[in-house]
Amino acid sequence: MIDFSDSDSIKTLSESVGQTWPAIEQLQQESRSQLAKLRQAVASTKPPSNTATVVFGSLAREEWTRSSDTDWTFLIDGPSDIEHFRATENIRVAMAKIGIKDPGATQTFGTMCSSHPLVHHIGGIEDSNQNMTRRLLLLLESVALDSSITQERVVRAILERYIFGDPPASNPKTLRVPLFLLNDIVRMWRTLTVDYAAKKWQRGEKGWAIRNVKLRMSRKLLFVKGLLVCFACHPSLADNSKSYDTIDVINQELMNRCYALCQLPALSILASALHYLDKKPLAIQIMDAYDRFLSTLKDEEKRKHLEELSLDNSNDSVFEEQRQISRDFRDGLIAFFFDSDERITQLVKRYGVF
Repeated sequence: MIDFSDSDSIKTLSESVGQTWPAIEQLQQESRSQLAKLRQAVASTKPPSNTATVVFGSLAREEWTRSSDTDWTFLIDGPSDIEHFRATENIRVAMAKIGIKDPGATQTFGTMCSSHPLVHHIGGIEDSNQNMTRRLLLLLESVALDSSITQERVVRAILERYIFGDPPASNPKTLRVPLFLLNDIVRMWRTLTVDYAAKKWQRGEKGWAIRNVKLRMSRKLLFVKGLLVCFACHPSLADNSKSYDTIDVINQELMNRCYALCQLPALSILASALHYLDKKPLAIQIMDAYDRFLSTLKDEEKRKHLEELSLDNSNDSVFEEQRQISRDFRDGLIAFFFDSDERITQLVKRYGVF
């Protein structure tokens, strides 16, 4: 069984393989420091009950840099109240005072968000890209700045919809891969890739290179986390010595497992899996590539260069370097999922492909 309980799994893996990843380590510490500042700023606004201010993206992944956006939402899990609008504005002002710029123009973040569509509009015509993005990022890549109770309640409600909504299991006595959840995670990844193409069409050259690099690295890492969260529920990777009496008991166990895994940063989950497999060259290849990627993002000159790069200069040396890093990362992940462990390979073939 893969042990995901190590809260410092990246350090554990680093010591195991005898390799250091300075950019990963530095940005972990800076992310935690920035979260502390944000928590203090939000606390000063005294938000209403049954709400939570939640941040996503690089802060939740613990790879925030000074140039990173701060994507956040004011999550409401209760009756509508006119104070919710005022609270959202107060939070925006408080963040601006400590130098936090507004999120992007899509209005997916930096606004109020009700729990109702997140829980009840999964699939179908009411499940917009915006709603799906908020829901799955809330599961896989979010941190509460104030009321973790509200965030936990909503996350558990979403997981309940996914897990209790699965078709009947062929073996009702054992754990299983949560297929409803897995399929939505696959949909999210494919949607991210399609949306990249859409933004490239709509926005022209603006920011195409930095979005391309992030899609190949941090967005792909999010997908990897989603796969591992679901695969970790399968008896071959979980503790399969237990036998459960009822499907409801199994579903509750699956919810608890998925919730615990969802709270961990994506790179920490991947590091735990790599440590478990004990394949040092593979672990070094994957983690080295991600460390080099983060090293570029925290280099303000290189980051600005990628943000302003024109399509005519797509053979630019900085972008080519990132492209090679992304290939190393991709090839390492392919080896991890298809060649490192027969159990993982079979799970990918059975649930990830067909």
